[in-house]
Amino acid sequence: MPFDTTVSYPASPDAVLAVLTDEQFLRDRAAALNAQVQEVTVTGPASTVRLSAPTAGIPPVFARFVGSAVGVTERSAWAPDGEGGHRSPLDVQSEVFGREVRVTGERRLRPEAGGTRSTVTGDVRVDAPLVGRQAENAVRELMTVVLRKEDELLRARLG
Repeated sequence: MPFDTTVSYPASPDAVLAVLTDEQFLRDRAAALNAQVQEVTVTGPASTVRLSAPTAGIPPVFARFVGSAVGVTERSAWAPDGEGGHRSPLDVQSEVFGREVRVTGERRLRPEAGGTRSTVTGDVRVDAPLVGRQAENAVRELMTVVLRKEDELLRARLG
């Protein structure tokens, strides 16, 4: 199930990238989502975040399968895009009862008048016969919540 989100920030792509790759920002984002950080590794423009995310608020049809929390791994590897901005593959994955839940796509930071245009495009896949489409829609909604919270934190951090 595809998704596409675009927001603008009053800062340069380099400034936005500096926040997105800051270990404390990644920890603060997890805390804002009520997730427990298991590991945050930042090496230059690359990061890996492993956390235990609460499942409160997910549709009841799935709640009985996932328990109170689920492990999530998010990887980013930012590189210049050749147009004054940056791009990174979007790679978020989880496993629930042996079934893979994966969000893949791309994140882009592009210069625009007065700042940066941030675009996140991707696709949600849930390997679950019968309920896969429903689960993909639920994960897509969760991605929207995560990106909205990240947006709030970025705006606060950028001033």
